[in-house]
Amino acid sequence: MSQPDGQSNTLDNLLTESRTFPPSEEFAAQANATSALYAAADADREAFWAEQADRLHWDTKWD
Repeated sequence: MSQPDGQSNTLDNLLTESRTFPPSEEFAAQANATSALYAAADADREAFWAEQADRLHWDTKWD
């Protein structure tokens, strides 16, 4: 992206974040979403979200 004369790319550089911060084992142990949940979503995305939607109360069932 071109910058107006006199402006640096500093702000553009700050928009890129590549660091990761893994959770502690204690935090991960109490998480609601487990690796099994992620695997189920990867295996069949549509079925996974249909199952999640069925956990909610619907006045009219979704389609």
